[in-house]
Amino acid sequence: MKFKLPILVILAIIFALTIMIQPSYAETPTTTRVIIGISTVRFELFRNVLTRYGTVISDIPEIGAVVLEINIGRLNDIKKLWFVKYVERDYEVSITQEVRWNMEMIYVPNVWYTYDDYVGDAAYGYYPYLHVAVLDTGIYYSHTDLQGAVVYCIVSLNNGATFYKGTNLRNCNDPNGHGTHVAGIIAARLNGAGVAGAAPKVRLYAVRVLSASGSGYISDIARGIIESTKGPDGVAGTADDADIISMSLGGPHSDTLYNAVKYAYSYGVVLVAAAGNDGASSPSYPAAYPEVIAVGAVDINYNVPSWSNRNPDVVAPGVDILSTYKNNLYAYMSGTSMACPHVSGVVALMQAIRQAFGLRKLTPDEVKYIIINTAIDLGSSGYDSLYGYGLVDAEYAVYVAINW
Repeated sequence: MKFKLPILVILAIIFALTIMIQPSYAETPTTTRVIIGISTVRFELFRNVLTRYGTVISDIPEIGAVVLEINIGRLNDIKKLWFVKYVERDYEVSITQEVRWNMEMIYVPNVWYTYDDYVGDAAYGYYPYLHVAVLDTGIYYSHTDLQGAVVYCIVSLNNGATFYKGTNLRNCNDPNGHGTHVAGIIAARLNGAGVAGAAPKVRLYAVRVLSASGSGYISDIARGIIESTKGPDGVAGTADDADIISMSLGGPHSDTLYNAVKYAYSYGVVLVAAAGNDGASSPSYPAAYPEVIAVGAVDINYNVPSWSNRNPDVVAPGVDILSTYKNNLYAYMSGTSMACPHVSGVVALMQAIRQAFGLRKLTPDEVKYIIINTAIDLGSSGYDSLYGYGLVDAEYAVYVAINW
C-alpha cells in the first residue's frame, strides 16, 4: 500500500520587498457633469445656446470651456452642435497619486471613469453579494486602504487543526504581509491615501490557508476553496458564495485540490491563480487546471521576467508593484502572486458592472473566454508561451462583458 505524505504548497516566490511608510446600492445616475469646448469668439452666444441642453455650472471663457450638468441621454445632441469642439467628463482629481502605473497599464481607471455615471459604485466593483475570496496568509483588515473591504473570515491551517469561519476578522489578520499585498491590488480603497486596487469597492473574504512563513497544506487550500464556495450561510449555490477565488499560491498537482477546484467551478465560481515563479515551461497548480485562469507576470516595459512560468492564459503587471502591507504599511513586491490579483479585480469589475445593468452573472467559462480574447496581444502574434494570449485589458473586457 502506498501512503501519500501531505504536500506542502508554497506561495509564489517574492523577488523584491521594500517597505514604505506611507450601504445601500446607489441608483443609476441620470445626469453627468461635462466640460464642453467652444470658440472663444462669440463665447457668450454659444454659452447661452448650451443652457437649452442643461445647467451651466461655471465657465472659463479665456479657453472656451463651459461646465454643464446634463442628462446623459442628451450627450449625443451636444456633440452634434457645429460650434462644439469637444465634450469631456469633468473628472474629480485627487492630490495623491493613488492610481499607479500597473492599473494604468491594464486600463482600469478607464473603466471607473466610463461607467461611473451609469452604474455608480458598480464601476468600482461593488454589487450586492459580489465577493472575492483571497486565499493567502490572511489580510491586515484594519489597514487604512482596506477599511471596510474585508467582511468575512475563513481559517484553515495545519491540515484543518486550526479552523474558523465567521466575522471575527482578527482570526484572519496577516502575520506575513503577502495576503495583504494581494488584497490591496484587488480592493485597496479609492480614498485619497496610498494606493487604489483594481476594484476599490469590492468586498473580500479573507481566507487564511497559508502560515506566517507563507506555506500551507493541500488539504487546507482545498478546504479554503470549498468554504469560500459555501459562503457565510454554509450552503453552496446561494447569494453569499464567493463569486471569485483569487489564489496567489502554487504547487504540484493534487487530486484533492483539483476536486475542490471543480466543486467551486460547478457552482459558478471564477477561479484565478498565479502561474508560478519557477521559470518553468508550464504553470503550477491550481493555475494549470483548465477551470482556472492562469496569470503570468510582466514588468513596466511589458517584458516577461525570467522567473514567470511559461504558458499562462494571460499576463498582468507583477514586478515592483506597490500595494498594502501588514502593520498599515506599503511595500513593493514582485511575483506572479502580484499579477494574479490584477485579473481577479478585473473579473470583479466585469461581474459588478454587468449585473448593475440588470444582466445575469457570467459563467466561469464565459469570463475566461472574454479575458483571453480581449487581452492585448504581445510577443508573437496570437498565443505564445511567454505572454499566453496577452496582457489583460480591463476596459475591453468590461465592454465585451456588458455586451455579451
